[in-house]
Amino acid sequence: MHESHPYVKDGLLAHLLRPKRISFIVNPKAGTNLQKHIRESVDRHLNHKKFEYDFRFTEHSGHARELAEQALEEGYEIIVAVGGDGSINEVASALMHTEAVLGIVPAGSGNGLAMHLGYGRDIDEAVKMINTATVKAIDCGLMNGRPFINLAGIGFDGLVSNMMKGSNWRGFIPYFLNSVKAGLQYTPRMCRIEIDSQVITEKCFIISIANGPMWGYNFQIAPDARLDDGLFEVVLLKEAPKWQYFAAVPATLNGKIYEADFVEHFRARRVKIITEGESYIHLDGEGMMLEGELDFEIMSKALNVLVPEQE
Repeated sequence: MHESHPYVKDGLLAHLLRPKRISFIVNPKAGTNLQKHIRESVDRHLNHKKFEYDFRFTEHSGHARELAEQALEEGYEIIVAVGGDGSINEVASALMHTEAVLGIVPAGSGNGLAMHLGYGRDIDEAVKMINTATVKAIDCGLMNGRPFINLAGIGFDGLVSNMMKGSNWRGFIPYFLNSVKAGLQYTPRMCRIEIDSQVITEKCFIISIANGPMWGYNFQIAPDARLDDGLFEVVLLKEAPKWQYFAAVPATLNGKIYEADFVEHFRARRVKIITEGESYIHLDGEGMMLEGELDFEIMSKALNVLVPEQE
């Protein structure tokens, strides 16, 4: 590691202008496989006057969080998740309530959070954006104590995430095919939903607890969601003929899903959900199945994130 800024000889200025330390935590099994070029991309496009860096590669589920905690202990100021929403979730969970900053290089399938923040899908462009990105504090969510950054979902989208779990076939085509299969297979379930002080009992196809607006691939389930307003956007897709769910897909691309007759949305700091039997759930795209009460809580300004400059 450099002990002083390589382009400044004055001792005080060298200390003040020293390069920030970045650790790139890379998921080699993320969806696009473009991350295999991350070393070359960083060497070529990162501003070496501003940053010094290393790479750490994950080997198993949960390893990204371990590596992020290790980098924190070593004094790294920016920890970059190179992967999909699941990798971002793991790294971010180690950085919450610290001064460290999360960076993102999108290499997953959906890349919902990265797309919303403006990183796009090109790894080289995302690395370039780090050079001029600014730090923003955003909210995070908890579900029964488990953190999520972008979205949590119960129902159809949870089933899709469980179908994708463990699959080596990644990308839009398997996501689309599994979504169609899940849409035909999943039946709305009766749910008791406590939204702050309001209680709703309803058969739901989807319950989305949204901090950010986007699933991925530009599909917006919660177009009014904001990452820094201290509130969840709670979106309910109620029971309806299945053809209506499929017909509403274009509305998730143009931000008009709230106009569908079977959709209700609310804003809340706390949400409690009780469903019949086991529920298909996802947290930032990672599928799981749980039974019993689900408690959601917003954590205001819990995470510092690098946000690209807006054109």
